[in-house]
Amino acid sequence: MQIEVRLNNLLAQVELETGHRPTQKELAEAIGVAESTLSRLVQGKTGRFDADLLIKLVNHFDKLLAGGCTLADLLAYPPGLGQEIDLAPIGA
Repeated sequence: MQIEVRLNNLLAQVELETGHRPTQKELAEAIGVAESTLSRLVQGKTGRFDADLLIKLVNHFDKLLAGGCTLADLLAYPPGLGQEIDLAPIGA
């Protein structure tokens, strides 16, 4: 399992609210990153998440969407991911 990037969902939500679905190219230009960077993120071809990129995306969609945007709207954390971590108190 991996964390799902919901960029296309947010673009579709913008389309519902405004009547225009921004392309990845338009989005990349608006937040000042390369289109290939967004493409790799959407396709899950990035080995890590760049905090600056995530902040730019959340801030951009927060301004565009009536209900705002949070990191949880952009990234989906699948159920069960991380549940194998033992959270027992130290010394228990």
